[in-house]
This record gives sequence, C-alpha cells and structure tokens, in this order.
Amino acid sequence: MLFWAANFHVVKITLEFYSPVSVAALRFFFGVVSLFLLVYLRFGNQLFKFRFSAKEWWYMFLTSFFGIFLTIYFFNLGLKTTSAVNGSLIIATSPAITAVFTFLFQRKKVKLVQWIAIAISFFGVAIILVKGDFSKLAELQFEIGDMYIMSMAIVFSLSQVIVSKYLPHVDVVVMTTITSLMAFVLFAVFSLPEFITTDVPTDLSFWSSILFMGVLGTGIAYTAFYFCVVKLGATTSTLFMNLIPFFAVLLAFPFGETLYAVQLAGGGIIIIGLLLFGFTKKKK
Repeated sequence: MLFWAANFHVVKITLEFYSPVSVAALRFFFGVVSLFLLVYLRFGNQLFKFRFSAKEWWYMFLTSFFGIFLTIYFFNLGLKTTSAVNGSLIIATSPAITAVFTFLFQRKKVKLVQWIAIAISFFGVAIILVKGDFSKLAELQFEIGDMYIMSMAIVFSLSQVIVSKYLPHVDVVVMTTITSLMAFVLFAVFSLPEFITTDVPTDLSFWSSILFMGVLGTGIAYTAFYFCVVKLGATTSTLFMNLIPFFAVLLAFPFGETLYAVQLAGGGIIIIGLLLFGFTKKKK
C-alpha cells in the first residue's frame, strides 16, 4: 500500500517529461519484466505450460483493458492537474464502487447498512470534488483531474467484477503478469509516435521514478497484494487499500504538497464509510 500511495506522488515527476500514455508504457515495461521474473521464480519452467481457453483470454484482455490500460491512463491523466492527495482519496472508494457493480451484474445482495456506508463514502468524494462548495455540485463544476481519477476508480472496479465473475480459478499472479503484458503492448502502440519524435530524458529523477513505479509500484506491489489475497482473503486484503490515502497524506509533506482542511474532512468521511462497509461485510 505504501508503494501504491507513493505512485500518486512519483508519477507527477515523470509527467513533466512525457505524456500519460508514454509514462505508462515505460512503467509497464519495467513492471512486466519484474513480474515475469517473480512468476518464473515461483513456477520455473512450469510457467510456459499454462493453457487458457479462448474465453479466458478474452476476459483477461477485458481485465487488462479496463483494469490496467484505462485505469493507468486515467490515473496519469488525472494527476497532471489534480493533487496526489485528492487522487488517493477518490480512488479509495473503489471497494464501494465494486460493491455497486457486483450488485448490478452479479446480483449479490447488499445490506441496507452497506448501502448507507457506500453513500457515506460517495458523500466524502463529493466534498473533495466540489472542494466543500456544494453550489458547484448543482452547476456540475468539477476539476477535470478529479473527474479522471473518478473515472479510474470506476473502470478499476469494473475490472474487479470481471475477475471475480469469470477468472476466479486463474492464478492471480500469472493473470496479473499476462494482463500487464497486454496493457504494455497497448501503451507501447499509442506511445510509439512520441518516443520516435521526442528526445529521451536524461534526468535522473525521471528514470528513478519510472523504475520505482515499474519495479516497486507495479511488480512488487501487485505481487504482495495478491499474496495477501491468498493468505488473508479478498475482504481483509481490500480493507488494507484504505491505507493508500493515509500513506499518500503522510508522503505529501516530503513531496511538498499542501494539505487542505476540505481534503482531510472528505478523506475522513470516505474512510469512515469504507470501514463501516468492511466491518459489515466481514461480520456477514
């Protein structure tokens, strides 16, 4: 969670040199390399014996498209204009959005108290989106960066439903490696013109940030998260995502970001809603 939270700050450094798509392509190049190394260490030559049906490949592509390609694109695009703290607080609503999607597409029952918890979390997001001025809500005046991050939360949550409904039997680490490779190919195709026409950055801060996001923020972070899913279960592991905005707020100080009272208020309400939702889900 610390590495994922740091991504919200580190990506801003890289976006000063390249477009959101090109930054994502470089991040996932190193991310895929590190993931393949981790998977090979786990499975050895057995890795190349995995076989999947056409439907499984299709659902992995959808997972890659929504859960990685669009998710990271909106992530990078949003953080060009919004703050890392705002972004981390908004994306923290993903568990609540996922619950709405599972209700709509999988008809999973959601208790009344869980709906209340979801509403509380969304209210916290609304406070952040309108910066405490609810007259903006009536006029639909939102910061474009915040809306991109909200879009990220939606497509990421949709991908979670695809995985849970169609790919629960596939090894999560192998699936993460394959879907990351698919996303890298998409990013590479769209970023190729920029790579051809733009000089390669020589700034150390750029490459150290790319390596951080690729190796630690992608390869290690995803592997550690899915290890927790296997050992602790999805519900308990998802609750740890609530630590992302906490760490992002702590990292705001060394990265020189200013914290505002409205962010703390909205973030606090989001966390209260998510904790209430997680508690009722665990109690069930």
